[in-house]
Amino acid sequence: MASLWDRTQKLPKEDYTDVERVYGEHFPLEVRFQLAKWMEENLRPGLKMDDFSNQDFISLAFNLLTELDATANAIPEEPANFLTKKKLRDCSMALRLRYNNNPAALTRTMKHCLDAEASIVARAEAEGAGLSVPSTEATMAHQIRNSIGVIKQKVLVETMSDVNRVKQENEALNMDLYTHKELSTNLEKLKEIHGDDYFEVKKLMESCRKMKEDVGQKLTRILSHFRLLENKFKELFEAVKGVQVEVLENRLASWKREQQLSGNGFTMKLSLDVIQVKYLRGQIAKFPGVQTQSIIPEILAGVTGLLTGLVTGTFIIEKQPPQVMKTNTRFTATVRLLVGGQLNVHMASPNVSVSIISESQCLNVCSGEILNGNGNMEYHVGTRQVSVTFRNLQLKRIRRTEKRGTESVMEEKFSVCFWTDFTVGELNFQVFTLSLPVVVIVHGNQEPQALATITWDNAFAEWGRRPFVVPDKVPWFQMAEALNSKWTDACKTNQNLTEENFYFLATKAFRNPNLGRDEIKNLVISWSQFCREPLPDRNFTFWEWFYRVMCLTSSDMRGPWNDGLIMGFVSKQKAEELLLGCPHGTFLLRYSDSELGGVTIAYVCQDQMGGKNVLFVAPFVHKDLSQRSIADTIFDLKENLTALYPNIPCDVFKKFSASSKEIGQTSHGYVPHSLKTHVQGPANEYSNPTTPLNPYEIGYEGSGYPEDVNGMDYDIAEFNIQEILNISNLQPNMFGGGMNQQL
Repeated sequence: MASLWDRTQKLPKEDYTDVERVYGEHFPLEVRFQLAKWMEENLRPGLKMDDFSNQDFISLAFNLLTELDATANAIPEEPANFLTKKKLRDCSMALRLRYNNNPAALTRTMKHCLDAEASIVARAEAEGAGLSVPSTEATMAHQIRNSIGVIKQKVLVETMSDVNRVKQENEALNMDLYTHKELSTNLEKLKEIHGDDYFEVKKLMESCRKMKEDVGQKLTRILSHFRLLENKFKELFEAVKGVQVEVLENRLASWKREQQLSGNGFTMKLSLDVIQVKYLRGQIAKFPGVQTQSIIPEILAGVTGLLTGLVTGTFIIEKQPPQVMKTNTRFTATVRLLVGGQLNVHMASPNVSVSIISESQCLNVCSGEILNGNGNMEYHVGTRQVSVTFRNLQLKRIRRTEKRGTESVMEEKFSVCFWTDFTVGELNFQVFTLSLPVVVIVHGNQEPQALATITWDNAFAEWGRRPFVVPDKVPWFQMAEALNSKWTDACKTNQNLTEENFYFLATKAFRNPNLGRDEIKNLVISWSQFCREPLPDRNFTFWEWFYRVMCLTSSDMRGPWNDGLIMGFVSKQKAEELLLGCPHGTFLLRYSDSELGGVTIAYVCQDQMGGKNVLFVAPFVHKDLSQRSIADTIFDLKENLTALYPNIPCDVFKKFSASSKEIGQTSHGYVPHSLKTHVQGPANEYSNPTTPLNPYEIGYEGSGYPEDVNGMDYDIAEFNIQEILNISNLQPNMFGGGMNQQL
């Protein structure tokens, strides 16, 4: 049979894309390709997580890195192999840095990706054969339930049968011991009266001897059965432990990581209903020896440890608080105890309290005051869940730590802490759980910077870290994935950012318009480059620029973006190069470099000498597009704009035009009116020479004036437009591209 990787490479495009998403940022697909045989031999999909010890995971991680280095070194030193060789070495370095403190996590991640890939391949092959295959999530849930079912069967049938047999043998032995004791008492009495040679004394002595032998044989048999029973208990304990590790350390940990990535737009694939360990506690409690002295102390301690880990590990936040939290603003959150129903925790209606703590403070030190931060866990009959939802939480005040150097208050991370205590049997539990990192703001204008902190943390946090440590630098390809996730989520689109988009973003982020395309793969972006240092000649950062155009697209241009009508991420120079090769009236939409959250229309027109000139309409921002859509604006400028680059008719914008809909009188009887967009440029001046030229409508992005007129720069504060025209001997129709909105 063909290897899994061979079958993967034959998948249809959409299924192969699913495989790419599985590996994504977790594990480089390039490594999967290069080490396909090694991975499938050492971590074949048929093996379960509990088939490996933690030491196995660690060893496999080191072996993987060794194998990866050997593969890279074996590639011949030839120009054609340079990029492949370098990519593998970069992957090796990235994996070492990412999993340095937890090598076992690397193997678990690799195993999880391999299993998911196998499920996708099986599903695709089954669909091709007209069969139906359950999802990866359903398959994993089925495996967990099967494991629990096997444990339950062993406890209730096999082990209980052995326990009952030992119990019956023990009861029979107790009866024999009691009979032997009575015979011994009678024997001593007869000896005192008749002596040892008396016939009845000898007969009774023989009976006592035989009974003693019989009791010894029964005791040996019972001890043998008990040792077998102990071994079964040990096996059951290890089986329960394996299921619990799979549920808590793998499935629940994956769910928590997906929950964090969902803050950047990642779509969660796991559900708590699948993860909830419905029978685990019940099966531990049904170990018969727990209530007797037949279990060795180590197993008793182990069972207690499992129960403790089960309770503390399944107290989770189902609905996270907002990660950017504004003071004096209401928010909600839900916490849930996954095993609460099986433990009957809700019978005591334990109280859950809420507080907020700083990343640098201890759990018992609150960093602020949260109103309505107390609630009781309840059992919900319909869902059989034990949870509490806080609907009216409100952060009244916050205490910040002292900042150092260039740190901003929007870089300080807090966490909302939920804690409770309750009793299960003789065990007292005090459990808590921490929310994803939270940045606290007091004003809306702080939100973009706060979102930068959260975006970086959600994307690049390592599982099991010390709260809330994140790397200061990350590879650009990881940043690109994070930006793509944010963009597709905000714009509610399936249109991922393209390689061209990523290239443009890289040139902007690294402040280098001449960046080589091959260089990008090896670049590392720092936190400062991302959101601290302003872009050249600007008073805003890369993140602020990206965030604002993302918001503009989401609120005002989602439809055109989803239809591929907005080029957006293109430099001014590149736009000019593209348009100069097109007929007059060809245009494109690009995001403004100078205006935060602005989009400009670049179009090619005929200059006074009969040549071509590219003009840029002053940028439109949210305020403009909320009054007049981008589609209607394009139709307003139909004299200037004839086709979308490269040669797409403007009619593609019709379905996004509000003007195409008939509007009658309003409910108040008024005749409606609308705004119209007008540019002052060559096309308008030829048809209407008397149109005055407004200095704020010059079609140059930025200051509004062309630079270096006849070798000189002029300041708008010093000259009016007529003076400039007089000085430069230019004609009004040599300028173009400004915007004027009229009723």
